[in-house]
Amino acid sequence: MPLKRTPPPSPLTTPVAPTFSSAEYSANTLTTKEISSMHHSDSAPDLTTLRTTVSERKKRKHPGGDDSITSLIKDMFTNFSKEQETRFYNLQSTIVDLKEQNYELKRSVEHMSNKYDDLLTIIANLEKERKEDKRRMALMEDRLETMERKMRASGIEVRNIPKSTGETKDFLFNIIKKTGKAVNISIEDSELKDIYRLNSKDSSGPIIVELSSVISKEKILRAVKSFNKNKPRDEKLNTSHLQLQQPKKPVFISETLTQKTQKIFQLARAFKKAHSFMYCWTLNGTVYLRKDEKSSQIRINSEADLENLRKTQ
Repeated sequence: MPLKRTPPPSPLTTPVAPTFSSAEYSANTLTTKEISSMHHSDSAPDLTTLRTTVSERKKRKHPGGDDSITSLIKDMFTNFSKEQETRFYNLQSTIVDLKEQNYELKRSVEHMSNKYDDLLTIIANLEKERKEDKRRMALMEDRLETMERKMRASGIEVRNIPKSTGETKDFLFNIIKKTGKAVNISIEDSELKDIYRLNSKDSSGPIIVELSSVISKEKILRAVKSFNKNKPRDEKLNTSHLQLQQPKKPVFISETLTQKTQKIFQLARAFKKAHSFMYCWTLNGTVYLRKDEKSSQIRINSEADLENLRKTQ
């Protein structure tokens, strides 16, 4: 069980205030000045006294100081305003000049644009005229080609016969007659219209024979073709058949072609070799190609026809 204890009584008793006599109290009582000296150190002055004795320091005003500063500031603002006005005026002048230049430039651009449109119209008209002229030239070339073919329709060309010194038309005609005998046909004087040799770089320029009719031309061509058919290359028509005292050379006879057709024929033969075509020939001034015996013949009228045919191969 907890023990209940009471604290022991305090040995101290309540102090009793000492009693003094009035004389003793007077002797022991300190004056207010002594108490003040006890509480205040000599190094700590009385702040209240200092506050009352020290007067506040005031700045001395310079006579006319505020007016001079105000005048100076006004002058600065005035000069600044003038400078700003000058700059603004210059800026306005520059803007006006730029506007005028921009306007002139705009007018120049519009003028050039109109000129450009006019040039485009002129170019378009010229291009249209050029195409029309090209079309007309093509028509004229075709007509000229047709007329030239008709003029050459009854002519043949004999190639690879060496040229003799002092040869005449009679000499050339005798060669043609010998050629007819070699291929088993007779060529009469009445069938001959004209005969001449074309100049060339070598001495074997082609001989052009103009006959009186297309029938005579076709007769000679059929006879030469029949003579060369199924013969070896060495036995085909050559200079020995014409009794010429020169080295043996093959003789080629074909119809006379125009310059344009000759070029197309040359290109067609190159195309035949490059694309393994079996046949290339001319008939009545027109070039033909054939792939093989079972294929149909292809008419070549221009270089464009060869180009289109090349795309299909």
